[in-house]
Amino acid sequence: MKIAAALHQAGVSRVLEAGGAGYADAVAGFDLACAYAPDVVVDAGTSADVASAVAVAADRGQTVTVLGSGHGRLHGLDGGMAITVRHLDAVDVDAVGRTARIGAGSTWGPVLAATAPHGLAALCGSAPEVGVVGYLLGGGLGPLASSLGFSSDHVRSFDVVTPADGAITVSADVHPDLFEAMRGGKGGFGVVTAVTVDLLAVSHVYGGGVYFDVEDAPAVLSAYAAWAPSLPDSTTTSIALLRLPRSDALPDALRGRHVAHLRFASLDTVAAAQSQLAEMLDVARPVLDTVDVLPYGRIGTIHGDPTDPMPVVNGTAPLVGLEQDTVDAVLAAALDADLPLSSVEIRTLGPATKRAPTTGDAVGGRSAVHLLNVYAAPDPTVSDTDRLTDVRTALGVVAPWRAPVNLVNFVGRANAADAVVGSWTPEQNDRLDSIRGRHDPDRIFPFARHGGTPTVDGAGDDRHG
Repeated sequence: MKIAAALHQAGVSRVLEAGGAGYADAVAGFDLACAYAPDVVVDAGTSADVASAVAVAADRGQTVTVLGSGHGRLHGLDGGMAITVRHLDAVDVDAVGRTARIGAGSTWGPVLAATAPHGLAALCGSAPEVGVVGYLLGGGLGPLASSLGFSSDHVRSFDVVTPADGAITVSADVHPDLFEAMRGGKGGFGVVTAVTVDLLAVSHVYGGGVYFDVEDAPAVLSAYAAWAPSLPDSTTTSIALLRLPRSDALPDALRGRHVAHLRFASLDTVAAAQSQLAEMLDVARPVLDTVDVLPYGRIGTIHGDPTDPMPVVNGTAPLVGLEQDTVDAVLAAALDADLPLSSVEIRTLGPATKRAPTTGDAVGGRSAVHLLNVYAAPDPTVSDTDRLTDVRTALGVVAPWRAPVNLVNFVGRANAADAVVGSWTPEQNDRLDSIRGRHDPDRIFPFARHGGTPTVDGAGDDRHG
């Protein structure tokens, strides 16, 4: 019996085959460079659909790919079986208990819309269009990370279907091994159908962006290297050298410009935050300053990440520090006219990211001090191969300052083939493999060391989780 027929017989309500109605929408994702063409897609409408589909796959030894928002695809997919949970997108807020139960098909935008009226915040990434679950499974480094840590630190429980257990809810008290692994271990465990997160009493931040002309970038980036690590826990910051398009969606002051974009988000008092930012404002005259009291529901405007699907080329390198030699190397790559890079970004990992939760987690890369992320936007005059080469060239200049462990949500196609495995220490990988083996003994959700590519495509940093 063909697998589509077996899925129908098992009671799965919606099974899509290549070329059929709804198939193209089901497999679509943000990254247009990685086409997904499974033979069959389970378009789950309920958690029972997911459980039935996983049971069928396990019985047949059929490997499965889980389709997320498509922000973190590293490879294409040709053939096989996939499951999409795009319709499991309900968001239920318990304002009294300060939690939200979020369906696995939701992105962060609806979560922000549901929680903001209560003066509460779910710790999202910089891009609200990214899928919630893929982002949380990889840890999640958002605009308030220095103050509040990785977003996965605030997960209360996961509803997940595994081949060995069926549909279960995992938490610090129930299946604690799997709960720990899923807070940062990324994939290879099963299919998440919902997640419950703690909400924080945050209604506003003092934040936004300060944009400097590219001519001031050397002075600004040098000042940033000394200033960012000195900030208090209450403030999170990053900086990016951006080549901006001539788009009507951009303010006149930025349209078509090459700029240094300083991002700033503080939970401190306005006066204290202004005092912290003043040091950078004294370095050069901004071309635009949007920093102000900002409703948390608009936190995505701080980074202003792209929202339209595109063929993505990116890569990442964790850094042990940001010395002047590091700054000079990054600037040389970012300003090189022969490397048409759209974004060369440095994120600073502040104090709260160093503190693992007492209930355990699997976030890798906590030891990094900064994170370099490089992107090459689509350009009809530049091939995908050349964009990959350009990003790799830029990443290569920081080799002397690389930290040993990646942050998995930022790993891109420009990274080496072992970059996903390199997102955890050998000891972490051993533990994660052991846990995966207990809950998916036949490896129908192959991951990393076992010859598989990540089976959750909605990876997301803030852009990719």
